[in-house]
Amino acid sequence: MISPSPGLASPSAHTSHTGPPALALVGPSNSGKTELICRLLTTLRNQGLKVAAVKHSHRRLPLDQPGKDTWRFHRAGAQVVALAAPGMLQVTQSLGTDPELASVLKALGPDLDLILVEGYKHGPLPKLVMVSAGASLADSQKYPQVIGYISDHPLPTGQPVFNRNQVAEIAAFILKQNQI
Repeated sequence: MISPSPGLASPSAHTSHTGPPALALVGPSNSGKTELICRLLTTLRNQGLKVAAVKHSHRRLPLDQPGKDTWRFHRAGAQVVALAAPGMLQVTQSLGTDPELASVLKALGPDLDLILVEGYKHGPLPKLVMVSAGASLADSQKYPQVIGYISDHPLPTGQPVFNRNQVAEIAAFILKQNQI
């Protein structure tokens, strides 16, 4: 890992988000973002932290199974549908547009230590960028607020570069950047 550049601001300082600190993992499709987030979630939870995960998609996804009660509620016109079961609560809200990142983060509530976001690559959150083999660093420089990279090969940058298997080091970097 290349050492962080001195003077890197706390990631939450780059956004108007006032809740728990949030960080986005961005990169091309199938670059390993979801797998890395899952591994980070396990690592951070094992440290006693309460962490939320957000997945942003550019296409509408079915979250219900046709014929199930919650699907029927939605089809009948419910703006918000909640499914409560032992140990879980799932809330699905129908919106006319792509939800703003700030609204999504606010909906998660204040009782978290950290929020990991997959996507919202052009949003205001600080970002770790997944760089796939054969990809150019220039491809990832279009994203705002980049604080580091995840790559299986060396990159010519003064910012931190982690291998995707350095999960403990990536988690420590995220915690340090957010003063957690």
